[in-house]
Amino acid sequence: MELTFMQSPQQIKSRLFSLLNKGIKYDLTRMYQAAALRGDPQKSYVSIHVAGTNGKGSTCACVESILRRAGYKTGLYTSPHITDFEERFRIDGVDIDENTWFGVYKEQEKVINDLNLTFFEAATLMAFEIFKNAGVEYAVFETGMGGRLDATNIITPAVSVITKLALDHREYLGGSIDAIAGEKLGIVKPGVPLVMLEPDNRQIKKLAVDKCAELDSELTFAGINADDIICGNARGGVSFDYDNHRYDLSLFGAHQAQNALLALNAVKKTEIFRLNGIAGQARNDGSDETGINEQQILYDGLKSATLAGRFQIFDINGRAVVMDVGHNPDAMEVLVAALEKRFSGRRVSFILGMMADKDTSAAINVLSPRASAFYFTRPNTERAAAPRAMVDFIDAKFGGKLFIVEDVGYAVNVALDNARGDDVICVTGSFYTVSEAMRVAGGVYC
Repeated sequence: MELTFMQSPQQIKSRLFSLLNKGIKYDLTRMYQAAALRGDPQKSYVSIHVAGTNGKGSTCACVESILRRAGYKTGLYTSPHITDFEERFRIDGVDIDENTWFGVYKEQEKVINDLNLTFFEAATLMAFEIFKNAGVEYAVFETGMGGRLDATNIITPAVSVITKLALDHREYLGGSIDAIAGEKLGIVKPGVPLVMLEPDNRQIKKLAVDKCAELDSELTFAGINADDIICGNARGGVSFDYDNHRYDLSLFGAHQAQNALLALNAVKKTEIFRLNGIAGQARNDGSDETGINEQQILYDGLKSATLAGRFQIFDINGRAVVMDVGHNPDAMEVLVAALEKRFSGRRVSFILGMMADKDTSAAINVLSPRASAFYFTRPNTERAAAPRAMVDFIDAKFGGKLFIVEDVGYAVNVALDNARGDDVICVTGSFYTVSEAMRVAGGVYC
């Protein structure tokens, strides 16, 4: 008699999430071994690699959208997810279904177990093979953390991208901005172009110049003046002028113009631009499109780019609720600036749930001048900061209201009940916090 033990996708997903308990193993040896045992699926397509502290996800989304608009079959790997695990793997702009990753996992399970891979290593290995099986032509990979020893860094991309840098994950990446920049620059490969948001810090700029000179990699610093950014276009997003062209985004916030500009420059470094251009490419549906040109593809691609949880505005019971996954002081500054532009003069109640390893004090100091109330909450993870501890960071001069609401979903409901007039509610502090708020809040995306 033969007995076969079968596990459901939900059981496997639970097992994958249990790998989070292994923490972070900052070493690429296992990833090289695992990929080799699976036939190095990451070599089956052209890749673009994106690192940075803030803006990685948006930049990745913009790159993928342009490539898809050019007619290529695309893969997009980002992390973490907000509501569903499948969000991490997108093919042609659509989240994969459960059966797709489940089938790949079953084939990789022995390798994952034998090499004792962490959650992120296992998910990355799955992404490599999911994209190969789908026949992806261009894949965009976002680093999870750092760059030099990130699990995604076994790829050799067509172009590397580094977004805005700030102090984060200091326990892994170092306690200074220079140390963090060094880790992010670890994604640069010999002869592979690097597009980087032009840093204000001269030392970081020198590090980038020296690194690219050492590896014979072309370096492009990208940046845009604030005067060339228009917040609040007809689509509710942001527009910017660059190289005598106007670009309209669905994403909101001046920072998104910087992310889009990085994406635009990155795509221009790939072969589709450097060799024959992308005009006249066949579309994914097999039809030909005439009269299209590179500029139109860039414009349409950027305009179509979307990403959940990045200043995403919902209408919940007639109330504007902003969901933003910012989780460090630099991201909070960007969030406050976007709120000032979009909701000038309106009171804002912040539902804040952060991780204990973040600079919560600095984040609260950034938000406080814009806040009429704080609802301190705790997402369902052991890493979350205690709401009572967050209250201690509030300046005694703060004149707004303070609430401790342990459950994120309940915090959303209480904030909605307490809101008056044209009050805005903003949920922020962590992917976990936004994820739980989105699951319970409902509402209509504006």
